[in-house]
Amino acid sequence: MLKSGTHYNKYLQAAYCKYEFTLEYGVLEEIECSLEELSEIEQQYIWQYDSYNNGYNLTLGGEGLGGIKFTEEQLEKKRQRVIGEKNPQSKITDAQFFEIVELLKDGKTNPEIAEIYNLHPNYVSLIRHKKRFKHLWEKVRNYIPVKSEHQLKTRGRVTLEMFLDIVQMLQAGESNASIERKHGLSSGTGSRIRHRKLYKQWWVRYVDKGTFNDYPNGGEIPQ
Repeated sequence: MLKSGTHYNKYLQAAYCKYEFTLEYGVLEEIECSLEELSEIEQQYIWQYDSYNNGYNLTLGGEGLGGIKFTEEQLEKKRQRVIGEKNPQSKITDAQFFEIVELLKDGKTNPEIAEIYNLHPNYVSLIRHKKRFKHLWEKVRNYIPVKSEHQLKTRGRVTLEMFLDIVQMLQAGESNASIERKHGLSSGTGSRIRHRKLYKQWWVRYVDKGTFNDYPNGGEIPQ
């Protein structure tokens, strides 16, 4: 698609057209794994090289591989080869998984757990919602994750002070992901605020009219 000038990533296409004869590229890693693990590895590399904020990746990764299809037997064989600690790309041990489960039960947030184990918060979120280590989740009983104080205070609402800080971060070129991490927002919320899908009245009142210095600290957005 790059050679034909039809790549969906217009930024990557523009760079290719401009630097076609000097652009260097290569293979990061060759590994045999399941599609699920491949998506996970993609996310890890995007995070490692910060290519979502400072590169050409338009998302945090993990969206899948389009038309590539494997039989159920092929998928199962691949899965068995890379399950749990047998996977060379595994970010945590089985023991650490159970530690994380206990932290989730205690109400720790995704960013807090991610910092402890040097993981991406999105990866912790996948564990929280049982999208990773499914074979270990089968051994967990009575899993009821406790909401942290931060989650309880910010769930479903954003203060005016937070909203204006988010606007300033957007104006400074910060990514949706960095905004969501700082304010403990769910994935996709940053994008919806960026495109004015949320808090439209505040966009008009405090941003379009330029009244940044006239707002009351800590107010909640009207529902």
